[in-house]
Amino acid sequence: MGKSQASLEYLTTYAWAFIAISITLGALYYFGFFDFAKFLPQKCIFPEQFKCLDFSLRSNQVNIKLVNNLGENVCVKSMSITNDAVTPVSCTSPIGSQGACAASEWQWDYAAEKDLSFTSCSSGGYLSGTRAELKVTMVYYAINTPTKPLHTINGRINGKII
Repeated sequence: MGKSQASLEYLTTYAWAFIAISITLGALYYFGFFDFAKFLPQKCIFPEQFKCLDFSLRSNQVNIKLVNNLGENVCVKSMSITNDAVTPVSCTSPIGSQGACAASEWQWDYAAEKDLSFTSCSSGGYLSGTRAELKVTMVYYAINTPTKPLHTINGRINGKII
């Protein structure tokens, strides 16, 4: 009887310690001490033809600074932002100067930096204080190419919305 009582006391003592440790870890997790997403870097990834220099994510706005490294002037037909949410994020596309482009397009000269501002961003889990992974799609063509074939590039932005 003495051995079984010692074993039971041993198990109950360590069971209480295990419960206390579990409650402590649960409380730390609940209050965000184990939120490792806040340590992830923010990144803006685009092909070298349109290199990303800087970006910021605001509660209803996405700002991107890109440079045209393509080697020629282009007309941008469209730019859009989306994500993988069931109802994807929607933003109003930036508008640039027309130049030699058609009415709904805008010209982007070689080696020129553009500050692009997508406004009225909503839906798709785009909320202040959260992290967002956004996909940026741009459709363009070269001004000096006679047939003007369309090209599409895709970029990715991952960062915290402030």
